[in-house]
Amino acid sequence: MSMRHWDWSLPSGHTTFLGYATETAIATVALAPITGLPWQAAALTLGGAAAAGTVHDLRVGTTIGTLTTRAVSWLTASAWASWALATAPLTSTGWATGVGLATIGIAANASANRTESTRSERKKLLKLRRESVGILRDWEDRMKRVARIENCEGKEVEHWPGKVGYTVEMDLPSGGTNVDDLNGYGPKFASDLRLPDGCGVELFPGANRGTILIEVTLKDVITEDIPYPEDYSEISLTERFPFGLYRNGEFALGSLCNDCGILVGETDAGKTNTLRVVTAQLARMPDALIWAIDTTGGGVALPWITPWATEGLASAPIVDWIAHTDDEARLMLKMAAEIIAARKAGYQQLMREKKSDNKLPISAEIPGIVIITDETASLPYDIKEMIDKIEQEGRAMRVRMLIAALRATQDAITAMMKLMSKWRVGMTVSDPEELAYLFPGYIKIDPKDAPVAGSGWNMHTRLGPKKPTAMKVWRLVDELMDTICAATAGRRPKLDDLSASVDIGEHYPQRWARTLPDLYKGQKLTESAQHAVDNAGEIIAAATLLASAPVPAGTGAAAPAAAAVVPAGFEGFGGAAELFAAVTAQLDPSIVPVAVPTGPPPAAAPQAAPLPRPTRPVDPREQGWELLVAAGETGYTPKLLHEALQQLLGDATPAQRTVGGWLQTWAKDGKAIKDDSGQYTRYIVREAAAQQPSTAPAAVSGPEAAALPEGIDAALVLQAVDLIVSTQFGSASMLQRKLRIGFALAGNLMDFLHQLGIVGPSDGSKAREILVSTGDLEATMMRLADELGYTARDLGAMGLAAAAAAHTKE
Repeated sequence: MSMRHWDWSLPSGHTTFLGYATETAIATVALAPITGLPWQAAALTLGGAAAAGTVHDLRVGTTIGTLTTRAVSWLTASAWASWALATAPLTSTGWATGVGLATIGIAANASANRTESTRSERKKLLKLRRESVGILRDWEDRMKRVARIENCEGKEVEHWPGKVGYTVEMDLPSGGTNVDDLNGYGPKFASDLRLPDGCGVELFPGANRGTILIEVTLKDVITEDIPYPEDYSEISLTERFPFGLYRNGEFALGSLCNDCGILVGETDAGKTNTLRVVTAQLARMPDALIWAIDTTGGGVALPWITPWATEGLASAPIVDWIAHTDDEARLMLKMAAEIIAARKAGYQQLMREKKSDNKLPISAEIPGIVIITDETASLPYDIKEMIDKIEQEGRAMRVRMLIAALRATQDAITAMMKLMSKWRVGMTVSDPEELAYLFPGYIKIDPKDAPVAGSGWNMHTRLGPKKPTAMKVWRLVDELMDTICAATAGRRPKLDDLSASVDIGEHYPQRWARTLPDLYKGQKLTESAQHAVDNAGEIIAAATLLASAPVPAGTGAAAPAAAAVVPAGFEGFGGAAELFAAVTAQLDPSIVPVAVPTGPPPAAAPQAAPLPRPTRPVDPREQGWELLVAAGETGYTPKLLHEALQQLLGDATPAQRTVGGWLQTWAKDGKAIKDDSGQYTRYIVREAAAQQPSTAPAAVSGPEAAALPEGIDAALVLQAVDLIVSTQFGSASMLQRKLRIGFALAGNLMDFLHQLGIVGPSDGSKAREILVSTGDLEATMMRLADELGYTARDLGAMGLAAAAAAHTKE
């Protein structure tokens, strides 16, 4: 027989403590002849324990019957132990008496405990029911007072775990009232309940159209950071994946298998963190291949390849392809379009065998492709057009897009992007109307429901929630991203052979040779990354590859041959060949009609005039930029530019606020100068402003101006100096992000600032030492401005207010 394990840890409850006390009492009596304890020891000890147990039972609300049973058990044990110590050593009769009393006590306490748990649960349930009835009556009254809907009937209340909130199920009155009649009443109900920011009221359809569900959040979970759960297990692209939490504690879900997605968030709203979380979830999927388009420097995708490219922490890149330039994006999207066409024909038999309803069954061998695109507003028109085409045609072949933009406006998100994107996420905004374009029909979104960075609204028009619902995205820190890369790199899939064999596919293996040298200029690559570059052969720019790539039949280079074909029976008719070629061009704008030699037409046959070649739709943003350039040094105010666009585009003109946003973006990017010297703010193209006699001279003199590196102008130098000295942080990545320039250009700019004595030499990946204090910023800026040929007006227009003020004082 094995020896009993004695557990001397802290008792977990009243009953356990009672058992320990009984064991102690019996042991004390058994050792009484040796210890010589007086009977008063047992009386005082067990009597005190009885009093403490009674107090404990009273505090937790134990019923009278149970309390009495336990108290009698303590007192009986105390009396027997005292008698046993006084008459020790005990005879067999004494021990038998103790065992009998203990048996009776155990049975009585066991019965009391069973009864007590039932009574306690019944007591709690009764209390909860009373609270629920009060909540239902309150909501019936609230619907009458706030929404002016009478005769509502509350049916049930479901309390959420942790008392975070509750859900009320309510029947609406007869007469056709439904949940749509209550749109916009959430903020009013929240105000009536006096809920703090981060809490709120949301209304959803119930079991039928006459029933609604009212979700009330009582505890603010939105403003708290919710860390990314450290779960790196495999998930599938075919299933919805979580990326945050709703206020009721349920997962906020996304979907990128059958549907495309849109993510909108202004600066510092948490858009980048949301993209990181979504990418982390995609990295866990062995059936999802991740491509990324980020022409602002690849900053969104860089953290997912850096552990492989320069640090050696991961065995493979998480993002399979990064398009950091417009031409690389064109190459990527062109290959994606070819993959869609190839998969439709090449996997037809597989889809029939799997009975997949003509949709490609994806796996690690045939992965789906998710293309993440950041900052779509800065993309050229033709790239947006290619994105629209892929979103329309790629669903069945599992080629999907996730579009991210700073604003929900038509210049950033086209109508086709919005139509094809069933999954939509809007981050916190300062103006609720910003999300009206993204969430049509839900203009009255209350910003107080998601008041902090990282919070926002989630919606899926097909799978639900079918209205914007407040949620908080998990927080993903840099250190955890490295861990995710290391944990998931081994399960990253490779492009299937059929997809890799398309025409553009011959340039796919050289993608890292085209991108890594630009993204990590001057940095040492790992052995694996360097091998990918060295074994790619000659590095050819994407623009050259696009110009020399074979073109599918019916488009591009094949167009002249197609246009030269004349239908049988039309050869002898004058003008038929030209007319046919023109009609072909009408159907495909990329085809230029080519005249086909034919015999001399009959005299009576008139020569058919060629049809006009259709023009591409006008991009309002490009048209606005052309107007601004044409205005020269006069420039435009937002109102005047909007009026000029109205004369050209008519009803297709974007709102004046959108046009003003373009001008602000161009000024932030350094393409235009913001002039606040007049009554109204005016924007001038930088090249035109530089030619004004009252501002910068036509030719910049000075040794520093002559030594400006290629691609760096004097204005960029002044902006960089002001930014680095004022923040006292010498980081190239910071310049890249704030000035919205490429990583390579930011590195060259830092090297030039070192030559000027602004920052110290490079020290690996560490931030550079700042050699100019903030107190010397004004003097340094004015010295550089004079040497580079800039005046106070230029500095003020560029937003360098401190330096301009110092110059004015002089």
